[in-house]
Amino acid sequence: MEVDALVIAVAARRVGLTVVLAAVFSFLSFYFFADTLPPLKGKPPVHEYWLWVRGLFTGRSYESLTFIPYRSEAGASLWPIVLPALAHTAILLVAAIVLVVSCSIAMAYAAARLRRSTLDLLLRGLAYLGWAVPAFLLALLVQLVASTIGGSRGIGPFPLAGWPGSCPASIGLNAGVITPCPAAGSGAVLVYHVLTHVTLPAATLAAGFIGLHGRYLRSALIDQLDAPYVTTARMKGLNERRVILRHALRNAMATFVGALFSDFGGIFGAALAVDWVFQLNGLGSLLIHEFPQSFAPADIYAIELILILSGAFVLVSSLIGDVAVAGLDPRARQAP
Repeated sequence: MEVDALVIAVAARRVGLTVVLAAVFSFLSFYFFADTLPPLKGKPPVHEYWLWVRGLFTGRSYESLTFIPYRSEAGASLWPIVLPALAHTAILLVAAIVLVVSCSIAMAYAAARLRRSTLDLLLRGLAYLGWAVPAFLLALLVQLVASTIGGSRGIGPFPLAGWPGSCPASIGLNAGVITPCPAAGSGAVLVYHVLTHVTLPAATLAAGFIGLHGRYLRSALIDQLDAPYVTTARMKGLNERRVILRHALRNAMATFVGALFSDFGGIFGAALAVDWVFQLNGLGSLLIHEFPQSFAPADIYAIELILILSGAFVLVSSLIGDVAVAGLDPRARQAP
């Protein structure tokens, strides 16, 4: 019962913090951009925001989040626009996290087996370098290197920009030259096209966080290898590979996973920048598209929907991280 109460308390704090942050950012976006939207022009933004929040319980705000009657396509729904963008961002994040976890484990294992060796020093140097370069700048550098080595379309099957079935706009480095765009296809063909289009963006997004969390896992693993229980395992005759993978790495992974998922907000923010540079038509591209431009006002309700979905994304990932840590480390399931 104490463990269940602790889990409920942690989940309630996470949900409460997310609700507060979502409310603050949704109010700020509504306040600053309300005057750009024709139906709200000249009306008090605080009062209109209060009506919108109150409408969450009456259905009025739900309609504003799902329909856009003031656009040329009267009564059109936002979901056909937002849901594909959400799916593209989710695929990018999953691919990047898989790369971060696998490369961090490989980096930590190499450091544990070859501590203070030339390879260890080289990996640490690359980790510092990857973390030092901002995601959007690294994305531009990757595009530049890819176009230099492979060509204007990319490296082999990996294009410089775009999503399967849609050509990139003439924005960014070497964009607009990936034409004609192949059809997205279906089934295994669609999966293949998605993997080829997301490879360079996912590797770019993962690079910086491998540098951060790879060093973190390396330090945690080395600390575990100096622990008394590892010395006991070695005295029992276990080989070094089994000592590292079956004993030390498991305990080090608990703190690593907790740190990785606690940093998910930073990964999500970097994913928005990478999405825009590589033109994956995800939430980053959609968010920038909905901001005020010379030819169109800001779509406040679309921005509100994107903020709510982003907050839910970060909250769910945080809860997944808590569950993963509890599964890896039995001490995390015990009440203090």
